[in-house]
Amino acid sequence: MKKASLFLAGFLLLAGCSDDAAPTEPAEPAGNEEEPEIAVEQEGMTEEGFITQIGDGRILINSIYFSVPEDVEVQFAEGGETTEAVISDLRTGMKVTTDYTGPLEESYPMQGEAEKITILQDEESKRQSEALQAFINEEQLSKLIILGQPIVRGDEIGFLFNNMETGDLTEVRIDMNTLEYTMGNEEDEEQAEDTEE
Repeated sequence: MKKASLFLAGFLLLAGCSDDAAPTEPAEPAGNEEEPEIAVEQEGMTEEGFITQIGDGRILINSIYFSVPEDVEVQFAEGGETTEAVISDLRTGMKVTTDYTGPLEESYPMQGEAEKITILQDEESKRQSEALQAFINEEQLSKLIILGQPIVRGDEIGFLFNNMETGDLTEVRIDMNTLEYTMGNEEDEEQAEDTEE
């Protein structure tokens, strides 16, 4: 009888141990659920581009709306030197880098919160900003999303943009010396007219 009791106690003890092991297996997938934390750990991300809209406590850079809290750090940068700036120094067309904590909200445009905004003041950035600003003013575009990073080749800056008011996608190339530009959809229309004649 004692042997049977010991056997039963040993069996229950082993069964109890195996029950303890069972919950640890589902705990591994719970560890896999922690993978989104890896995305959260992507802090210190930076977006470089041009401000194409300012208002309502946020700025649009490329295809990302960044909310701009009152305590955001703003600075000018030229070469390796930085000087303090304020939110009111930000202007449409400026080339900037924006430090933020990811991940961004999945919307169109995407959304995030700026932690530090650096206004690039080197000569090349100023030329690019001047060219973009001239284009925005000439076309009277109040809502412009630049898709991807603008491409600079020699004295020309080019980018694809979405006019948020019309929904049109257009390729633009701006000569940074003359500030003259060509728009891809206009060239397409001219080519279409040539083929019709």
